[in-house]
Amino acid sequence: MSFVIITSFFLLFAYSMILICLAIGFFKTKGFNTEEKNTQIPFTIIICARNEEKTIETCLYSIIQQNYAKQNIQLILINDASIDNTLKKSEYILQNSNIDYQIISNTEKKGKKKSITSSILFAKNELIILRDADTFTLSKNWLQTISDFHQNTKAEFIIGPINISNNVGILWALQAIENSILNLLSCGSNYFNSSFLCSGANLIFSKSLFEKTTGYNSHLHIESGDDVLFLEDVKKIKHVKINYLKSTSAMVYTYPCYSFLSLVKQKIRWASKFKFNPNRFNFILSATSFLVNLLWLISLLIIYLLPQLKFTAIVFILLKLIIDILLLFLSSSFTKNKNLNWFSLPVMIVYPFYVLIIGILSFFLKPKWK
Repeated sequence: MSFVIITSFFLLFAYSMILICLAIGFFKTKGFNTEEKNTQIPFTIIICARNEEKTIETCLYSIIQQNYAKQNIQLILINDASIDNTLKKSEYILQNSNIDYQIISNTEKKGKKKSITSSILFAKNELIILRDADTFTLSKNWLQTISDFHQNTKAEFIIGPINISNNVGILWALQAIENSILNLLSCGSNYFNSSFLCSGANLIFSKSLFEKTTGYNSHLHIESGDDVLFLEDVKKIKHVKINYLKSTSAMVYTYPCYSFLSLVKQKIRWASKFKFNPNRFNFILSATSFLVNLLWLISLLIIYLLPQLKFTAIVFILLKLIIDILLLFLSSSFTKNKNLNWFSLPVMIVYPFYVLIIGILSFFLKPKWK
């Protein structure tokens, strides 16, 4: 029994040290404020959309209304065989936008990777920005911030921050807190030149870098992974400069899942690329996190089933809660979701159950794509 206890606390210690190191990296990464220079870099923004009639308007308007010279924006929208009004709404908005745009309509569903690969051939600019059709920005300086940051860093691959739009309830808070911590992990790991997380909903890279990695060719057969698997290929290029853009002005917002079932389906889709990810740190962090959350749940049972170990179990439970809540407070200072901290304790209690459910279901259920 003593061996099990020692092993459990060793895993908790390892879990804590990993998160503390990444939190230090996040804390030491300086926030970037746009300087609004006179120079504005030309961008090609690529959006792949399939059945996004509910969100495409907000997405496109948030781009069109940027404080950025229209002649420096090219927008390529891939309509991936939508069967709703995505195409009709997009055409109406873009034809009155005064920006250079092109709509590519796939007659059959190709998926995000193939759609992006074909669209890059039409990109007129060296710098590419990927956005998802279900995202929007609040700041009108989103493009200006990216432009200034690129001019300052000369980075060929820029990881943009993602946030969950404000809502209410425990389900929203669960997603917002998880996303907030993922931002911290992404930023913190980049500080140590060990990036392992990014999102294709706000990703910037050079066209030449995409060509050097041969795009998505190494994982084109995998439905997901247009972000993290691409990142792993980028890291293989010698002397490539990867940066995390720590700025609220550069933040892109996405909508939360409004039901637990849709959230589970989303996480299973994301988990499907895990076994293809060659990054060992990703595996170590995921495995350690899963085991610690599992041990946390077991500790709850021990309190009632093994009274002689009650004190030890309570110490384990409290230590993990303290670590997670401190991490949340640090990360939420950046994402600034309203009232999120009020949900910190209930979410941290629910989270281990959530992790266990997702972990188990991802082994048995196949991901379903739109």
